[in-house]
Amino acid sequence: MNCPNCGGLLNLEKRYCEYCNTTFTEAELGLGDKNVKTKEAEKTAEPERQKSRTEQMQEQLEKERKNRKDNTDDTNMRDIATGAAVMGMFGLFSGIRSFFYNLKRTVCLILLIALEAGFAFLMISGEVTKLMEGEIQGLVAVNVLILINALLAGIISRIGYIRAGTAITAVINFLAVAWVFAYPMITTNFAGQTPQSVAIIAVVEMAVLALSVLLSHLVYRRY
Repeated sequence: MNCPNCGGLLNLEKRYCEYCNTTFTEAELGLGDKNVKTKEAEKTAEPERQKSRTEQMQEQLEKERKNRKDNTDDTNMRDIATGAAVMGMFGLFSGIRSFFYNLKRTVCLILLIALEAGFAFLMISGEVTKLMEGEIQGLVAVNVLILINALLAGIISRIGYIRAGTAITAVINFLAVAWVFAYPMITTNFAGQTPQSVAIIAVVEMAVLALSVLLSHLVYRRY
């Protein structure tokens, strides 16, 4: 350290300058403040307090929040792309399902039309009554076919979810009964028929028609 007066080399231990023969105090040399600062610097610093687990988790959350904020645009783009891919897959599956559903309905509708057309042709041709000998056998055969037609129509309508299947079957069965039983009686002016036999046939056929409609509907609803 240099002397404040002459600038010569100062003996710090004696606080004496041999060049200008001057003795200084600690206050004059500023050593008091320096000693205080030195002592303060020499004081052992308190050890850093160990952070609790809660504080560590909060710091980690802050870092993650900052990272998410920095990567907001990239995350949003990835989310949008993922959502679009998922919606595309759902749309594809929905389209495939709709295609097969419509295909099944179309096939079942064709089968139902073919069944009713074949049944109507069988009734119009009169082959049923020709195969059976006797009036009772013919009556039974026609009614059995009516019930079988209603059962098959109900199954097809249920598989294809054809709501009009029951109504179509009821109309075809009614026309079959009218053609096989009512039309011949009317054209022959009820020849060979008594009022009692006509009444019995009418009651039987109405019951069979009602049963066929009920059977077709139940099969459609519960099959």
